[in-house]
Amino acid sequence: MHRAREYLSLWRLLALLLSAWTSTAEAAPVASLYAAIVPESDPQRAAQLAMREVLVRLVGTRGAADDPALAGLIDDARRYVQVERNTTRGATQVIFDATALRGAVTAAGRVVWDPDRPLLWVVLPALGGGATDELRMQLNAAANARGLPIALVSADSPGAAAIAGAPAGTAALLAAAHRAGAAAALLAQSSSSDPQAAWQWTLVAPGAEGRWSGGAALAIDGATDALVRAARELDGAPATEFECRIAGVADLASFTAVLDSIGGAPGVTDLTIRAVAADQLTLHLKSRGGATALTRALAGGRLRASGAGGGGDGVLQYRYQSGL
Repeated sequence: MHRAREYLSLWRLLALLLSAWTSTAEAAPVASLYAAIVPESDPQRAAQLAMREVLVRLVGTRGAADDPALAGLIDDARRYVQVERNTTRGATQVIFDATALRGAVTAAGRVVWDPDRPLLWVVLPALGGGATDELRMQLNAAANARGLPIALVSADSPGAAAIAGAPAGTAALLAAAHRAGAAAALLAQSSSSDPQAAWQWTLVAPGAEGRWSGGAALAIDGATDALVRAARELDGAPATEFECRIAGVADLASFTAVLDSIGGAPGVTDLTIRAVAADQLTLHLKSRGGATALTRALAGGRLRASGAGGGGDGVLQYRYQSGL
């Protein structure tokens, strides 16, 4: 009993030390956002081809390379080149000036997708070695083309096996992705409804979902489009201040898990610890999208609403469920 009290005091002290804590565990920077290697040796043509690829990743939309508002950036691509060098195979590596290009895209009236992007956890079926390698290669190539960070895992691996047979679109899939440090999940399954399609894909993410039948490129395109739309909608929503009271926070592990979940939820900023009492943690935060969007985002992080927004004091109430 004495040791239990000491342990509880330890994590309470940690709570006081972390009075203004924010998590970014579920976002991943895209390293190659402003660079491309193109099969062209002519400097001007190489810069233009590279600019087309980079604009798709930078803006986040497939049509960015053919957007009339951005046509001038492609025509004058060499103006934004920072490094241009030939490779040993006759191709050209082009690296653009990030600050100048972001400014030009904004000046053209288009919005740059935040470089810290949601990490997508892709659960693949257990296949033979060659087939698995081919599918992984296709997914990585498609994700690189769209500027989407992904983490690939087999359905029979620890952490994924428990949800591989779960009904598509369930909170269990998103919760497993959160435990793996990802913000969204994409599940690949054999397509029983369409024998001509390679796979059935299911996307689960806060504020975004979708289902597609087809190959790897189609799945990544669909997932990226949905995540970009969700990010744009969230960015356009007003920020609201909330007090959150979370019950079931009984030890250091649950304390850390709650902070990771709330701090990494889309739209959440300015997370501050207000109080710790018994197994209850009170937080103050700002969040875009309102209480409903926040509750939906937290569902995958083992936080269940228990009267969110219903209290007379306006406090959002949740319970942490450690067994999920």
